[in-house]
Amino acid sequence: MEYTIDELARAADTTVRSVRVYHERGLLPSPDVRGRIGYYGHNHLDRLQTISRLLSRGMKLNGIRELLDAWDRGDGLADILGVTDQPEGGEPVTPQIAEHSPGLPDYLRRALASSDDPLNDYRLSNPRCCDLATRLVDAGLAVSTAVELVERLRFDCDRLVERYAEALLYPLAGKAYAESERGPKDRTTFETNLAIGRLMTTRAIAELLDQALSRKEEPPSPLDGSLGQHLP
Repeated sequence: MEYTIDELARAADTTVRSVRVYHERGLLPSPDVRGRIGYYGHNHLDRLQTISRLLSRGMKLNGIRELLDAWDRGDGLADILGVTDQPEGGEPVTPQIAEHSPGLPDYLRRALASSDDPLNDYRLSNPRCCDLATRLVDAGLAVSTAVELVERLRFDCDRLVERYAEALLYPLAGKAYAESERGPKDRTTFETNLAIGRLMTTRAIAELLDQALSRKEEPPSPLDGSLGQHLP
């Protein structure tokens, strides 16, 4: 079955404007254009309904695009989940984690050394991390110290994800899909479950971090030396 953009929007219970936005943001493939009219198929409708479900569960467009792009590339389940493959026995994999976080990445060192506005360069690839770094600079830290501190925080978050992502997301999303026939409906269910699992996990981590920070009742000590003296 084929749809014009108006028919597609009605079938998906959305608006023509939303369909066009999803095109512009790279979430929805282009239609088959014949003459001056674009025609959409059932795959477009499935994709559009998936986007609507994920949006209704609080997922942002950038996150949805990342998820759908990974699927379209043919990434395996472990790649989409962001974890290593499970062994045949089904036991969770314990990743090898470096004992110490690295120093400032080379690309950031070059940016800090060569740019008139290194924080702006940092913002292009890490906007939310840059917000924290900027606030630290405003509070008196050197730019290099602030950026390195945030980068080490990100490194530790990566380690946390490596340690727990599979144990959390596989039962929430991957297991049911792995045991299904992996048809279009199973894929849609998987995408929805994965988005919900990521959202719930992110909210739980944010709450746990907030609780941990709230337990720091004593005034924090100043950074009076290298970061290595203050970080494990």
